[in-house]
Amino acid sequence: MTKAYLIHGTSTRDDDWFPWLERAAAPAIQLDRLWLPDPFNPQQDAWNAAVDDQIKPTDGLILVAHSLGCITALRFIERHQVKDARLLLVGAFDQGLPTYPELDAFMQPAPDYGQIAPKISKATVIAAKNDPIAPYKNSIQVAHHINAKLIVQETGGHFLTSDGFTQFPLALKELQRLAK
Repeated sequence: MTKAYLIHGTSTRDDDWFPWLERAAAPAIQLDRLWLPDPFNPQQDAWNAAVDDQIKPTDGLILVAHSLGCITALRFIERHQVKDARLLLVGAFDQGLPTYPELDAFMQPAPDYGQIAPKISKATVIAAKNDPIAPYKNSIQVAHHINAKLIVQETGGHFLTSDGFTQFPLALKELQRLAK
């Protein structure tokens, strides 16, 4: 069985399509949905510590991340000596959001892609042109920095339950591809 970890954003591990993905990926992939402290008032140090407590940095590591969880996943890769990391990033961004200035401090410093990119063997970034939270052009930049497969959909919003995403077959398909 392959093991993977899901890092949520400013929601909880039980929201959106996360529980569905865990069930849909099983039994071939065991997806552990991480717990992050105070998800509606995220603090970078606390999130980094929580991720470090729940993920053992191993070669071949698979991370699935959504929204603010994406930069958290990138920082995990940056901090640890791993090889052959595989990433699925949904609604990714790596800079402040005009509509959420309260996240500006969380976004600093910028990820060091020179440290991150060589550790990644496969990656997919999924974005939607109509994302009202994270401009899709930022997802394109993240994908470029890590040499990821880029999937930009016309619609999908920020891939939340409110956008109709309690299931996410595309994420499952990409997770399965990354696990091979």
